[in-house]
Amino acid sequence: MSLASLKLKNDQTFDMTQTVTRLKDVAAETGRSPLSLLSEWWKISKQPGKLSIFEYLQYELYKTDLEASGKQTFISERLHWPVTDKVSDLHWRATTEDKWLSYKILSSLGAAVPTTLAVADTSLRRFGDSQKLATLDELVSFLENQTEFPIFAKPNGELGSYGALLIEGYDNGELIVNGGDRIDLAELYAEKISKTIYLFQRRVTCHPDIQKLTSHVATMRTVNLVKDDVISTPYILFKIPVGNNVADNFWRSGNLLALIDKETGKIARVVSREGFETVQHENHPVTGEPLIGFQLPFFKEALELNDMCAHNFTPVRYQSLDIALTAEGPLVIEINAGSSFVLPQTATGKGMLDDELKDFFDTYSAA
Repeated sequence: MSLASLKLKNDQTFDMTQTVTRLKDVAAETGRSPLSLLSEWWKISKQPGKLSIFEYLQYELYKTDLEASGKQTFISERLHWPVTDKVSDLHWRATTEDKWLSYKILSSLGAAVPTTLAVADTSLRRFGDSQKLATLDELVSFLENQTEFPIFAKPNGELGSYGALLIEGYDNGELIVNGGDRIDLAELYAEKISKTIYLFQRRVTCHPDIQKLTSHVATMRTVNLVKDDVISTPYILFKIPVGNNVADNFWRSGNLLALIDKETGKIARVVSREGFETVQHENHPVTGEPLIGFQLPFFKEALELNDMCAHNFTPVRYQSLDIALTAEGPLVIEINAGSSFVLPQTATGKGMLDDELKDFFDTYSAA
């Protein structure tokens, strides 16, 4: 089975009104007719990458200075899970997507991971030596007895940091989170925490050099391809939270995404996203701190950690790691099945389906 034959299982949702408006704006900006733009997109959408009209506009492929062959190397995010599921051993999915289990495995391999203080879960499941909070009263008691805030809380099985909270304190039945917002704990527990598994962890603190760029946790994203004879890491990125964003995911408004030079560990290109527009930055948009040429601390050690983890998770052929760089060295925030196609394509401004990636996906999706 080839990449081109994979079906779109989970269609990307987007605002059609915004897309149509953007199409009209692009037509006005470029002097091209909407029909001309749609015709070009239609030809690109028939390539193995199966790009949607939203993605065609998002990656600004309407620009005439881009070669047609380069436009055809972009791959749709809608193919992420079909590709990831096809090339990897699905029996291994829980080793990456169940964060508590993943941390236990990574820790046993010698990798530094966040310290889990407690796990909130209403089921019969136990969590080894981790404290379990099975009721609201137990969660309240846990919070009332904390002497060190902030605490980072996140769902055990969610992707993309959805539901993540930086708990800065607990006061009279309310959580103080994310820069001073107050949330009623009983309401949050009933609507969210009691319906899934939540991890409560000691907050990770980045290396002092990185704290010049952000007050929250930035991570180095490595994208790994596990081949039969070698593990390749074609992309290394750096995700930087900005403002009150408590997580570094690029979908959060204002966050920065950097491309890292794989030889030096220095930032080579930085972008943010404003609507459909990708904005490049030489300096930090808030602090003014220089970004281009910024040296990631412990880069060599982070590459060694990535290599060790990748070799222990080889059944997950298409994988990625999010690595925090702390004063003590690199620490694994997560190992993931797959990796968003949006990140490398946005960071580089180029499509992912070069000869290496296309051959990899075609070879192992047919295995």
